[in-house]
Parts: sequence; structure tokens; C-alpha cells
Amino acid sequence: MTKRTSFAIFKSVVIALFLREVQTRFGTKKMGYFWAIFDAMLMVLIFAGLKSAISDNSMPGIDFPVFLATSFLAFFLWKNIVSKSMSAFSANQALFAYRQVKPFDTIVTRVILEILVSSVATLVFLAIGVYFEFDIAIKDFNMVMFAVVWLCVFGFGLGLMSAVFAYFYETFGKIMNIIMTPLLFVSALMYTVDSLPPVLREIILYNPLVHFIEMIHGFYFHALDTQYVDYEYMIYWTLLPLFIGLFFYTKSEKRILSS
Repeated sequence: MTKRTSFAIFKSVVIALFLREVQTRFGTKKMGYFWAIFDAMLMVLIFAGLKSAISDNSMPGIDFPVFLATSFLAFFLWKNIVSKSMSAFSANQALFAYRQVKPFDTIVTRVILEILVSSVATLVFLAIGVYFEFDIAIKDFNMVMFAVVWLCVFGFGLGLMSAVFAYFYETFGKIMNIIMTPLLFVSALMYTVDSLPPVLREIILYNPLVHFIEMIHGFYFHALDTQYVDYEYMIYWTLLPLFIGLFFYTKSEKRILSS
């Protein structure tokens, strides 16, 4: 009998966990698949309606619903990666009795699932955009995809770090969940950084998520640019949580498995 490699075992575990995760999250709930995809759409409809009621032409050259769609799809992708990763260890604790299953596998599985859900939601948005004849043309497709992948890595690192800390310190998880809600309003999802007064612009740029959203907007829309994106700041915020997360995970994996 051929002995399986570590990667083959890892792949088999992730596939099994993925199927279980899909069944747990969507298979047991009515309309589960619907709400997984249409969360972002609901936010776009609400804020596009509010914007239309207040002002109709504050972003010349841009279809505002498309602007909102790119914002909320990116935000929910990042937010769900972080929040779902944070609860991955406790949600799969019973499975750690099987020696093939590692806590790290559960986070990888949840990240893959969130990317898949977000990809389906994006296709739905594109189909709606084409049907209603919105301007969905992308200025630089490769750079938009690069920004989204970078955003996922940022979410993964922060999710891994948060998962380890939240597992041992419940308060940390609660604080992270509280922080997530105001981020919806201070991450340049419904406006551009350039449209803010200088004082607010300087403050909001401390939020690393703003740089990712601005990067996606800058490379998606011909009318926008990336002048406020600080790539060095984004690298720090990507590598630091990833390093801290991996460091403390390797130190505490046995405790997570045995607790």
C-alpha cells in the first residue's frame, strides 16, 4: 500500500471539510444559498436607493450601483474570511479527534468556501449589470484580480491570527466582531477618499482596508486612480498578521487539538 504524502492528506481533509461546511451552512437552512449570495446585493440596493434620493450625479463617469457592488463584494469577501476563520477552531473541535484533521485545515477550507461564494455573487452581479446595461467595463482586469487576491491574503492572515487569539481569549473575538460593523462606514465603500475633506482623508487612510478598496476602485473605473493607495502600508498589514498568526498557531496547535 502506497503511503500518502502530507499534501495528499491535506487535500483530502480540505475537500471533506469543504463538503461538510457547505452542508452545515447552506444545506440545513431554507434559502441558505440565496442569502449567501444576496447579502451584498441587499446592501447595494439600500445604499444605491439612498444615494439616488439624496444626489444623482456626485460621481460623474461612474455608474454608482457598479461602484457599490465592487465595494460591498470586496468588503463582504474580506469580512467573511476574517469572521468565519475566527470561529473555525471551535466549530470543528469535535473533528480534531481524527489525527488527519488539523485546525489550520479548517481555516483554509472556510477561506476557499468564502472565495467560491463571493465568485458566484460576482457572476450574479455581472449578469444583472449586463441586463440593465450598466457600465461594467474594467480598466485593468489583471490589477483588479491582483488586488482581490491580495485582499484575500490579508483576510487570511488576520483571520488566522484572530482564530488563535479568539480561541484562548473569548473577549478578543467579541472585540473583533464589534470592530467589523463600523468598518462598513469607514472603509471608502460608498465614497472615494478623494471626495473627503483633507482632515478626514488623513484619518481614514490609517484604515488598511481603505487602501485595498481604493486599489480595486482605481483599477476598475476609468474615472478613478490609485493616488491614495500606499502599497508599503498594505504589505505591512498583510505580512504582520500573517507572521503573528503562523507563529502563535505553531506554538499552540497541540493545545488546540487537546483542549
